[in-house]
Amino acid sequence: MDNYLNLVSILILLSSFILVANKRINSYINTFRLQSLLLALLAGVMGIHSFLEDGEIDIMIVCVITFAVKVVLIPRLLKRTVKKVEYRVLKDFFLNIPTLILICCGLFILTYFSVSTINDIKDPQIKTYLVNSISVILIGLLFMISRKKAIGQIIGFLVMENGLFTTAILTTNGMPMIVELGLFFDVLTAVLIMGILVFRINENFDSIDINKMRNLKG
Repeated sequence: MDNYLNLVSILILLSSFILVANKRINSYINTFRLQSLLLALLAGVMGIHSFLEDGEIDIMIVCVITFAVKVVLIPRLLKRTVKKVEYRVLKDFFLNIPTLILICCGLFILTYFSVSTINDIKDPQIKTYLVNSISVILIGLLFMISRKKAIGQIIGFLVMENGLFTTAILTTNGMPMIVELGLFFDVLTAVLIMGILVFRINENFDSIDINKMRNLKG
């Protein structure tokens, strides 16, 4: 099972690189949905293993909730938001794509050397999981601060949360159920609030480009 989990964690990391390389908001949403689907598969495999070994179904429930919330509900809400706001095809990023990809590679290398210096972690498999998942968190942060549109920044926040969730589930073999449910509701609430903010930005500035808010200075 370790080989499969390692493969899925690598695919989740690669999906973050693909996200950074995208140029359109609908592509952001579709890539986030793909990444969340991989996360649900990861939880599903761990849930099946946990059920067969210990008879516990907690991680299976997490898999179902992950699929329902992150693969179905949140992308649907985001696409509905995009349709309702005025959207013009403009450059959405501060740096060009090749530069962003190089920065992502640098973040991965930095994470690799940082994690390798932690002597308290003896299991090399756990170190691999940490390198992949922490890299996802950092790339999500990079994506969030490198995008001009509010929707892109919401996606960056969600990718960071995916990275945190991946870190927790791979290194602890599943968090307590109440903690996991609390995280899902927090993320869903955050998306709803940010969706409302997107509407307000669009109403006041006729755009979802957050650079328009600089006009408030002075």
